[in-house]
Order: sequence, then structure tokens, then C-alpha cells
Amino acid sequence: MIRGPRAKGVFGSGFQLFSESLLTVGVVLFAAPFIALLFYSSMNSDDFAKAALAFFSVRQPGVLHITWLYYAYSSGRWLTTILQSFVMSKVNMITYYGWLLLVIMLSNIAALAYFFVSFLRVSRARALLAAGLFYAVWLSNAATPIEGVFWLTEAFEYQVSLTAILILAGLLCKQKQTLWSYLGIAALAICIPGLHELAGVFVCVCLVAGVIALQLQKLGGRQWWLALGLATLSLAAVMLCPGKALEFATGHNTPWTFGHVFFYAKRTTQHGIDWILNPAVLLYGFCTSFLLRPRDDLSEGREFAPPRWLALVGLVVMTVLLAEFAGSEMASGYGAFPPRTVGWFQFIFWLLMVCVMHTGLPEITRVRLSPVSQTALSMLLVVSLLGSGNFHLAVTDWRGPARPYLESSVARLRERGDSLQFGPLPRRPALFRQSFLSASDPKCWVNEVMALYLGAKSVVVTDPNEDWTCPEGETGP
Repeated sequence: MIRGPRAKGVFGSGFQLFSESLLTVGVVLFAAPFIALLFYSSMNSDDFAKAALAFFSVRQPGVLHITWLYYAYSSGRWLTTILQSFVMSKVNMITYYGWLLLVIMLSNIAALAYFFVSFLRVSRARALLAAGLFYAVWLSNAATPIEGVFWLTEAFEYQVSLTAILILAGLLCKQKQTLWSYLGIAALAICIPGLHELAGVFVCVCLVAGVIALQLQKLGGRQWWLALGLATLSLAAVMLCPGKALEFATGHNTPWTFGHVFFYAKRTTQHGIDWILNPAVLLYGFCTSFLLRPRDDLSEGREFAPPRWLALVGLVVMTVLLAEFAGSEMASGYGAFPPRTVGWFQFIFWLLMVCVMHTGLPEITRVRLSPVSQTALSMLLVVSLLGSGNFHLAVTDWRGPARPYLESSVARLRERGDSLQFGPLPRRPALFRQSFLSASDPKCWVNEVMALYLGAKSVVVTDPNEDWTCPEGETGP
């Protein structure tokens, strides 16, 4: 019989394995209904425009042509337009819509794992579990996953930019740079602003903070200077494009008075406080105290621990991120950001928060929690995931309206003819977007781009509950 310290070590190691297994099972159980719903998702609104290569409800001759039109008359997100238009016009969207959403989701998790390996110097297996767990925590507490997760157009715009940011951060944190890593850093620095201007601004802020910190610490950082220079040029190309000038000239007219600035600053501060005090994120931070450290030897890997001054840099970036949220929301002219944008900011803010915890308070990862404490923390986190409102909605949709809704949506997409008339859809799942078709206005841009995609002259819906009021004068993307 094993006795003494060795028995205690075996007992503790066994409990840690049990805790990790519990977290793994919890992540799988949580993810199951969300992944299932990906395959019940179907095309809506902007998806038809991207798949039909349509701009202002007119079919365009090719991907590069429509990319130029978006650059000259719309957002300027040239890389997003290329990816969306090329993939969605070439792929059978009825068959592969859910698969494309799944690939984007898995790319987020894989990029997170790569970032944890590069920044925190942990094993790939543990980094993958920590990444999956972080994504689950975000998904359970995101403003709503309706647009950023289950809508392909916006998943390309927001989630792909997150993947690119995480890979760039991982490359910058590598101990030894090679020719290939320099090429990767250069390519990502150019591409990220082309995916989304919010991502471009955030990356430039992070790079400026990193360069300043490296100079103060008298450390080398050629890769940071390279990334900063290229990202700045790329962001300038996006922000100074003709489409942006037109966008700001025709809208976004919120006056920059003290009252408006104070209102948006106050609301953003409330968001920041809510995000910091989120119970699931705090639980995740403590659970990673034993996930993101060597299993048997606490001293192993200390040599590669991130320096504590990075926590101060992280706090500065978190503050600037909130300022970017407030300024961008005010400049957007929407009054309030759509949930997909809020979810994007939440993802980055919470990741920065976790990194600040582990770099500024390294004692968290060095504290030997008792086996019972580790198991209790793991159980609390799993319960918070499975008890979240988003998980409840996903399960309800999966077991209820998702299948009939998909079948009816696919039946619409298979119809052909000059003038198509669609009957009512079944009850819409809570986590899916409405169709945004107009029953009262067949000239609405959503109806027109859907007709283009289906090869019809017109599309009409007869369900008054599905009727969307198309804004006057709006012609869509």
C-alpha cells in the first residue's frame, strides 16, 4: 500500500485529472446544442447578397469587382469582402452553411490555444482545454450569439478577425523568430484591418503599447515594429477609403458634445464593470490556476513566465479598449452597438482580463489548491455554463423549433421560378435571426438579393408576422 508523501501526490494528481476531465465533459455537454444548431442555421439577409455577388441589388461580374465596389462605396473591409464573396458564391450554401460556421468556431478555439501556448508557455493539451473552456464561458455570457455565431456574414466579419488577432499575438510572443514567423506577422498585420476596422484599431493600440513597453524595458522587438508599421498603413488604407468618406458624409451625425460624450462614456463604464464582475469569467480565471501550470512541478516553466509588467500593459489596453468601444459606438450613429459588436468587445476584454490575472498575479498559478477545492471550482464553472441563459435557449431551440424551421427554409431555397411566393415559416428559434424579408414591399433589398440568388425576378412572402419594414431609401449592400 502506498503511504506518506507519495500517496498524497498520487491522490492529488488523480484529483487534478478528475477536475480536468470534469471540465472537459462540461465543455462538451455545453457545446453540443450550439454545434447542433450550427447545422440548423440557414441563409438570411446579407448572406444572399454575398452568395449572389450583389451590390445595391445588382449582380456583379466577379469577386474582385465587388470588392472594389465595397471599398469605394461602403465599409472598406476589403479582405472580409473577398473571403465572404469567394467562399459563399462558390460553396453550396444549403449543404455547407453549418460547416462553414463550425470551421470559423473551431478556428477561434485553435487560435486561442495557440495564443495560450505561445504567451503562457503551457502544454498544447492544456492550452486546448483552456481555450475551449474560455470560448464556452464567452458563449454562455455573450450579449447574444444570434448574429456573431449563427449568421455566416457576420461570423466572417467578427470571428475571423478574432482568429487573426490571436495568431498574430502568438507569433509576436514566440521566443525565437524565423523567416516564416516574420512573414506570418507581416501578412496578419496587413490583413487584420482589412477584416474589420475595429480589429485594426485594437491591434494598432496593442502594438503601440507593446513597443513602448519594450523600449522602456530596453528589450528587442523588431517583429513588433514590423507589425506596427504594416498594421498602421493597412488601417489607414481602410479608414481613408472612399467608402468610409461616403459613410461618414451621409450618416454617423451624432454631435460630439459633452452631454453625448458623457452619456456614452457612462454606458461603456457600466459595461466594463459588468464584464469585470462576471461570475463565470472570474471562476474561469481561478480554474485556470491549475490548468495553466505544470502538473507535477510548480517550479517547472517559471523561467518562461510572462513578466509582471505585462499586466500593466494589459490594464492600459483594457482601458483603451473601453474607450474604443465608447468612441466607435458614438461615431457609428446606431445609438447602441448591435449584439455581434458587443460580443466581439466582450471576447477581447475577457481574454485581456484573464491574461492580466495570470501575469500580474502569478501567485494564482503557484497556489496549491487542495484536490477538493480544484474539483469544487470545476463543478461551479460547469454548473455556471450549463445554467446560463444562452445554454437554455440553445437546448430549447435544438429540441424544439430548429429542425422544422430549417426544413422550411431549405424548401424555400430549393424553389425555382420567375415569381416566387413563400408561405409562413414555422416558429423561429430564439437564437436565429429573422429572415428580414418584407411582406409589404417586394422591392425591399432583402427580397431583391434573395431573388437574385434564386434566379427569380421577384420574391414575395405572405406571412404578415415575417414582414420587415425596409428603411426608406435603403438598397442594402
